[in-house]
Order: sequence, then structure tokens, then C-alpha cells
Amino acid sequence: MSITERTLANERERRAESFIEGYLPPDELVVDPSLKMHTEYDTDIDPISYEVLRSKIWNVNWDHQETIRRVSGSPVVVYGYDFNTSIQTEDGEGVCFGPGNLFFSACADVCVKWTLEHRSMNVGINDGDIFLQDDPWIGTNHQMDAAVYAPVFWEGRLFAWVYNVLHQRELGGVEPGGFTQQARDVYSEPTFFPPMKLVENGQVREDVVDAWVRRSRLSGLMTLELRSQIAGVTLAKERVLDMVRRYGPGQVKGVMRKMIATTADVVGERLRSLPDGEWTDTRYVSGAVVGDLTPYRVSLSVRKVGDRLIYSNKGTDESVGSFNITAGVLRACITNTLLTFLCYDQYLCAAGLLQQVDFDFERGTISAARHPSAVSTSLGLVVSIVQSQHLNMKMFSTNDATAHQTFATSACSTLIYNHTFGIDQFGNPTANFPTDGIVGGLGAFPWRDGLEHGGTMSSTMNPVGSVEGLEHEIPVLWLYRREAVDSGGHGQWRGGACLIAAMVGHRSPEHYISSGGLAQSVTQQPGVLGGFPATGGQMWRAEDCAIRDWLASGRVPGTPEALREMAPELALAAPKVFDNRITENDVFEVLPNPGASYGDPVLRLPELVEDDVREGKSSREEADRIYGVVLHEDGSLDAAATTERRAALLRDRLVAAKPAPEPRSGTITSVVERALATVVVGPGQNGAALACVHCHQELAPREGNYRLGTAWLEYRTPEFGAHFTDPQEQVGHDLRWRSYLCPSCGHALDGELCRPDDDPVWDVRLAPAE
Repeated sequence: MSITERTLANERERRAESFIEGYLPPDELVVDPSLKMHTEYDTDIDPISYEVLRSKIWNVNWDHQETIRRVSGSPVVVYGYDFNTSIQTEDGEGVCFGPGNLFFSACADVCVKWTLEHRSMNVGINDGDIFLQDDPWIGTNHQMDAAVYAPVFWEGRLFAWVYNVLHQRELGGVEPGGFTQQARDVYSEPTFFPPMKLVENGQVREDVVDAWVRRSRLSGLMTLELRSQIAGVTLAKERVLDMVRRYGPGQVKGVMRKMIATTADVVGERLRSLPDGEWTDTRYVSGAVVGDLTPYRVSLSVRKVGDRLIYSNKGTDESVGSFNITAGVLRACITNTLLTFLCYDQYLCAAGLLQQVDFDFERGTISAARHPSAVSTSLGLVVSIVQSQHLNMKMFSTNDATAHQTFATSACSTLIYNHTFGIDQFGNPTANFPTDGIVGGLGAFPWRDGLEHGGTMSSTMNPVGSVEGLEHEIPVLWLYRREAVDSGGHGQWRGGACLIAAMVGHRSPEHYISSGGLAQSVTQQPGVLGGFPATGGQMWRAEDCAIRDWLASGRVPGTPEALREMAPELALAAPKVFDNRITENDVFEVLPNPGASYGDPVLRLPELVEDDVREGKSSREEADRIYGVVLHEDGSLDAAATTERRAALLRDRLVAAKPAPEPRSGTITSVVERALATVVVGPGQNGAALACVHCHQELAPREGNYRLGTAWLEYRTPEFGAHFTDPQEQVGHDLRWRSYLCPSCGHALDGELCRPDDDPVWDVRLAPAE
């Protein structure tokens, strides 16, 4: 990106527009000419020097991260890795990022670029300054994600930036913790600040620190967290200058620029291996605000042309309630998934990736909200991450090499968060964020099962924290934390299993836990390309139960079954409640999101199902009903009976399904390309046609909607297992899983959660053949 150094004509108008619409960087930054930039760099860098310096840049960034973890004392940082760090060029291009939450990789550049455009004239950008901001319309997920970043000057010119962002636990708002589920606009949420100087000429501005922490219920802790961020950027800045002193500014900047260019080349080459076309995902989300469980539509599409991707949110409903995000955050969510799928070997160089990606967002929508829409809950963030993940996985399935690096929707898809607050056993105010509800299983790959308890797409590091450590911080005791049977999404490749955990209040006179997030019955974890969906999770609670009597008699309800024996009144926690009581006589259970599946379950190797049952990951009943696998009494595989059972399942599907709306006859004679891994293209009876990958049955013309040529089989989600809640019961709307079946062989090719009368989403349109 080039920088235009000219006077800031209409700067105030552009700044005001960014506060309402949300800031996305322009092609040319408008920077005050008084700010001198260091733009020169070497181009003749030998391979050894390149690898040495690239590694040093990564390690400086790692040390930046570890400094914050050591100083902050926050379980959200130490265990949850809800933060990130980066090193950027003078014009805000992100060279590398840490392994924490990866959506911050496309927040960092917009923070710095906005600051260059709108603070370079007034208040100025000088050596010794550190900036602070948490404005979601400028460049952060929500108000609790505070960015601290500093310019790095060399010989009087701006050479680079160092940046960190960290989830601060308590910054005010009408609900402790800041996840304001009842908010209908931003004014009920924590107050936020656009970029301002936290440190000026090397001196901490105590007036800014006071203004920042004054809004918090835990101002002392927030002061510590803020100072951990100052410590991080201070160390990173000095380490960058050490590199410049040792290797020279031309070499260091040259490596930074080469990292960006190399990443762009690698991404472009990988994209050229895919067919041109457009892929779309449209889904329902529920839980906009307390009292409104209406399912709303969120849509995301990607158009691939040559070596570029263009993303659009056209078709998304208008912003509503508390689950919105800004345009910049939608850009960050898409970047999050692409970094994982395309840049896994490029030190998370977001700038190189973003050179190959364009965005075309409709403002005023759930996923690109205008101010003053409510944005604090992170619900729109997780929806957009998992939607982008699902969409991109389907697009990348058209090529074996790109498909290999992808995996299905993972933990945190409905963002079950259980923020706690109240008075601890010593009479002190407490607020914290146990992470049981947001960790879970990793989604399935196209070639292997997902990882049990593998965590989320948003971060490459997802430690949950030990029970003992959390009990030291929070006045509750865990009754159990164990793997949930039949939790991973059912498919040819099974989604990773998740935990199930229960807790009881401990010596606290007043303590509460939230049942936050989206309505879990409207799952955000569709199976990929024939797989069944995974559960959106569940939360259960009981007040004034018999837990103390059990403990006094030496009995611990250490399993979900025992918990229900102890508390038969256990009931689903209402969604979006922030103050469920959890004191000594109350219990609370949480089942987070497991991993979603890949491929039709009847294609799963029977031996893998046999192993799942033996290891307690699946039940015998699910093995037979979902996978068509029959086991002997001793648990060994009955191969002959399994073959018959699977053939019967496929026949039964077609008998129960609705016939194809636009049926076709005939088969293709060969495969010339893929629209999806399950839908191929080849010569048909009347020209190129889309067809089933398994039996080559024609489904639609090449430029048509293959779903109109499939049979439709609809399920109520509890048919997939006991961990599902029926949307009809929880949100009062009839939503069902619709599997799109090949009308010839009966295999599931894909599916979606929809209303019974919905038309199928046109999920793939190949570009016209040349």
C-alpha cells in the first residue's frame, strides 16, 4: 500500500464517517507530511540472512507475547490466549502475528493505518509515544479488546510499529464483564475510546490511565492488565531496534517486505489451483437480544477470480439486538480462517494474504453494523468466523492440496460463555471468565477425524486452564470435567469430541454465572459435504438442590447421570441470562461445542466406528442408527451385517426423502473438474453437467444449482443425539437439517439448517467455461 503525503483535506469528515460506518483502509493512506517515513529497504537479501532475520522477527513477537502473559495475571490471557501481538511496517502492514486469537491479525493493521491517517497531524506521532484504543468501528472486536501499540523510529523516521491487543476482563457496562446481552445499542455497553496517547515522549499519561480504568468494577486489575501491555510493546520496540542496530535498517526492512511479497505469491499460487466461481453460505442465527430469539439470516459469499478472492455479505439481515459486528471485524474474521488455511507456513503474515483479498460489504447489517449498534457480545464474531471457515472449506475442497489443510467448524461456534461475578468467600468483589464453555472439539479434516478438545479456529493455542487454577480464582468447585460421549459431529470423518463440566458454588454469599451466547438449538456447526451437524451445546442449572446433602454424605455427583439423579429438577438454562445464581446449593453444567463432521456418516470406515464405541466416544445405538455399523455382543465388528445395514439405510433415505424438484436422468462419462468434493463436472447427455461424485448421476447443468437435482431429507436435530435441543422448543421456530441426497445412490452430498419451506441456498456457481 502506498502512502500519499499531503495535507489532510476533509480529514475531519473522513474521521467522522469512520466512526459511523467503520474504518476499512483505503488504497492510499493520507498522512500528514510532517511525519517522516523510513521506506528504503534492501532487495538483495541472501537466503540465510532471510531465514535468520525472519526467525528473529517471529521470536521478538513471541517474547512480546510472553511478557504480557507473565505480567498480566489474567486467566483469560494465561489460559485462554485471548490476545495477540504483531510487528508491522511503517505503513501498518502486519508482518507476523502470534498464535493467540488470529482475528486480531486484521485488526492490527486498521488500528495503525487509522492512527496514521487521523493522528499524524493532530495529536502527532512521535518517538516515545504509545497509543491505546478499543473502538470497534476503528479496529477491534469489542470494547473489552484493548489495543496498545507504539511507533518505532530509526534516525528520526518512522520505521515500524509494534502492537498488542488483549481482552481486558472488566471495563464497565450494565452487565459485569461487558458482554452486554440485553443491549439494543452501544450506549448500554462499556464506553470505548478511539486511538489516544497512553504514553507521550516516554511518560505514561496518568490522566489517560485514570480515565481508562475508572469505568471498571475492578480498576486495580485493569491497571495491571494495561501495564502488562505497556511492558510488552516496550520490550518489543527495543528488540526491533536491537535488530536494526545489528543488521542494518535496509536488511531488516527488506526481510519484512520480502515476507509480505513471498506470502502474497504463495497465496496467489494456491488460489490459482482452484476453479473460478462463487460459493455462498446463508444461515440462521438466533439470540439477538434478551427476549428476541427470532432466527435472522447471515450470508457470506466468496468469488474466486484467478489468484484473488472477493468477499461479500450481501443478503445479511439488518443489524439487530446485541450480536452485531463492524465491517472491520468481518474482514478480520475472514482473514482469521484464510491465515489458517492458506498461510500456515508463512509465519502468519497477514499483510501478504490481504494483498490477494478484496471486500465488498453492505453496511447497516448484522455483519457490518453502523454505529450505534450493539457490538459487545462477540456473537457476530464467532458466527462470521465459523461461517467463513465452512464456506472456505467447501471452496478449497475442489483441490486435494488446498483441501488437505482445511477442517470443519470447531469449538466456540455459538459462544457459550459463562462469565462469573459476585462476592467471593472473603467479601471481595470478583469477576472472571472460566473457559469451559468456549473450548471444545476441532472439526473434522477431509482425511482424518477432528481433534478431541482441539479448540477453536480463532486461535492456534487453546489451553482451557486447570480446575485447580480456576478454583483458586473463582468461588466455585468443579464436580466433574470429562469427555462427553456422542458429542463429535457424525460423519465420514467425525468431529472432535468436547468436554462436559459441572460446578457448584463455594462459600460465596452472592455469586452468579451467565448462560450467554447464541441460542444453542440453532447450531452454527453444519456438517461439511454430507456430514451431519454437531450440537450447538447445552447449559443446565438447578437452584436449591440436594448437592450439600450429597457432599455431606460423602457422595459426589461426578457424572452427568449422577448429577441428574441428585438434581432431577435440572433444567436447560435460559439463553442470554447474565445472572444465574451459583452459590452453595446451586449447580451449573455446560456442554460446549464439539467439532463438526466431514462427509456422509455411512462412508466412515466400520473399523473406526468399532474403535469409537470401544473407546467410549460413540454409543452402540449411534453406531447402528447413524453409521449403519453392526457390532457383535463382544463389541467386535460384524462386517456382513454392516454391509446389509448400510445398504438398507441408503434405501430408507430415498424412500423418506422428497423427490428432486428438477430431476435429471443419465450419468456423466468422465470427471473434468470439481464444484465441490462431492459434486463433480463432466460431459452429460446435454452438455457439461454437475453430478454426484459417488455414482456420477447428473444433477444439474454445469452453471445450475445441483441441489435442485437432489432428493431432500429433513431431520429434526434431536434425531442426531441427546446433546441437541430442538429449535422449536427453545426459540419457537421450526428449523430442520435438510440433507441433499443423490437421487440415485442415496449418499448425502451436503446439507443446511433451514425452515421446511425455504428454497435451497445456491451454494456454488462455477464461472462459465472458456
